[in-house]
Amino acid sequence: MSKDSFYSIATAAAGLGMAGLAYHYYDQSKKETGRDSWSVKKDAVEYDYIILGGGTAGCVLASRLAEDPAVSVLILEAGEDMDRSNWTQIPFGSTLLVGSKHDWQLKTVPQVHANGRVLVQTRGRMLGGCTNINGMQYTRGPPSDFDEWDKTFGNPGWSFEEVLPYFKKSECFHDPGLDRGHPRGPQTDRVHDPDFDTFEPKSHGTEGPWMVSYHHLFASSKAFIKASMEEGIPYTRDPNGSSMLGVFRMQTSMRPNATRSSASNAFLGPKNVPGGGSRGRIRVVPTAHVERILISTFGDGVKRAAGAEFRHGKRDDLQTVHARREVLLCAGVFQSPALLLASGIGHPIHDSIPLLHSLPGVGKNMTDHVGVALAFEAAADCETLYTAFAPSNLGRLMYQYYRHGTGPLTSQVIEAGCFVRLEEIAPEFVAREKANGTWQERSSGPNAPHIELLFPPCYVKVGEYGSVPDKAKNYYSIIAVLLNPASKGTTRVKVTEVHSGNNQKESNPRLKIEPQIDCNFLAEEFDLRVMREAIRFARKIGRRMQQDPLLGGVECFPGEAAVPSDDDAALDMFTRQECNTYYHSVGTCSMGPASNSEAVVDARLKVHGVESLRVVDSSVIPKVIAGK
Repeated sequence: MSKDSFYSIATAAAGLGMAGLAYHYYDQSKKETGRDSWSVKKDAVEYDYIILGGGTAGCVLASRLAEDPAVSVLILEAGEDMDRSNWTQIPFGSTLLVGSKHDWQLKTVPQVHANGRVLVQTRGRMLGGCTNINGMQYTRGPPSDFDEWDKTFGNPGWSFEEVLPYFKKSECFHDPGLDRGHPRGPQTDRVHDPDFDTFEPKSHGTEGPWMVSYHHLFASSKAFIKASMEEGIPYTRDPNGSSMLGVFRMQTSMRPNATRSSASNAFLGPKNVPGGGSRGRIRVVPTAHVERILISTFGDGVKRAAGAEFRHGKRDDLQTVHARREVLLCAGVFQSPALLLASGIGHPIHDSIPLLHSLPGVGKNMTDHVGVALAFEAAADCETLYTAFAPSNLGRLMYQYYRHGTGPLTSQVIEAGCFVRLEEIAPEFVAREKANGTWQERSSGPNAPHIELLFPPCYVKVGEYGSVPDKAKNYYSIIAVLLNPASKGTTRVKVTEVHSGNNQKESNPRLKIEPQIDCNFLAEEFDLRVMREAIRFARKIGRRMQQDPLLGGVECFPGEAAVPSDDDAALDMFTRQECNTYYHSVGTCSMGPASNSEAVVDARLKVHGVESLRVVDSSVIPKVIAGK
């Protein structure tokens, strides 16, 4: 397989937000994988490949490139190595990393069409990136989305038929009906549930490093599935199978021993790194903050990426490293365009940064999933996160997890979801839009969803992470998510001069460059109209769940009285005030042919007009996927 194929599958992995790629051995040492401090005296200053960003794509890419025994690979990662931390290993533990130093905590500019609110973009700031902090939900998206990348956006080689073999090659799906052989006990005590442990074997790989299966399922999550089916939504046996439309149980990237499967603990573990983690193959430098890509310009006008400048750890001195072959930018949808701009690629951002190569598309074309959450007050004994994690249960939960690898600590929180099309849930709305000439078919095809419902068995409200209105009560939520937004955003940069000490007249101050994120949610009125129908559908499922006396489920936020379903203006006001990102931004370094003025990279992910430089992460995806 060509190296171009390596770049393709690594990017697909990053774009889908899939958590992890293999199992991790607890006895691995940082020394084995070369994950320690950078030494100016001891470390090489030249590598074949330099990877800027050790997140999802960066880890995958490094491992695949290092399969060539003659190749040396360097990863520069801004965060720390957290692979042996309980907070990354225990699936539920990652919720405690949100808002910590291991989360970039990037903020948007005030959202003009969302009541001027500033939203937080949670992003993993550690080796493995978002695969060590996300919800571990594994959903590839509809095949027609990938076909659209190929045909509509002009990127040959990216059709679903062409990328599916690489999805399967990277995956190891564990049949949930088989004994998992938990290493901390003779076997798991998890009970196989044939009604919900369903999948299509032909759609999955079984020999790759990327661990996928089913794990915990709250009773309330089962009730959500049941209520959706009673409302006429079919049950799909496998959201990554022949049809993703319908209500489904969420597949999760978790290992058989009930620990998180992440890009770092898989692809950079000693059993997975080619050469057993030898320094001569992959060198990982954590806490390395890249400041710019070095670009050489030759007499004939050819521009070539030659290396990178970075600062490491607590030292403030600038380090330089050179690439013999290529520089591979894997810094993510927000930092990748920012780093290109800081390197003089894109458009002018500061007088002291010369524009070396004009690419007007850098930072443009950003799309993301946007949604709102409805909260319901549940019956006191309804199984939710609050009943499961009651103080009296903690001892039992720890025993379940550490002895048998089961229980709520293995939950990824959102365990069930529902993919639907508007024709299915709101046929009158579709007919009216078509009659008015305002209908926009935003999906990639008739088998691709417009809307997703997510079911977290807890209270969800934007800006109030982890809070509840009344600690004595019990809650669950239904989140309505717009999968195909018409609104597009941007990532620009803010440049700040940082002077050393008290010298405010320094001739060459250090420049601090930060992403300026504008999701631009709800800028297009069509998105707002679709969200009305999504909320109405979520309420329909909620009312069905209320009929189960074991669940309860009176809507407590916003409540029908406060926001009536038949009041478009009230629904719009609620959406603008409560909408939030669902953390799947793409497109800021979009791939496409050179004839597309907003394309940044070609179909092989090479930056247009700059040799030896590629972008390999979710920023290259031209349109957000209707999945995870």
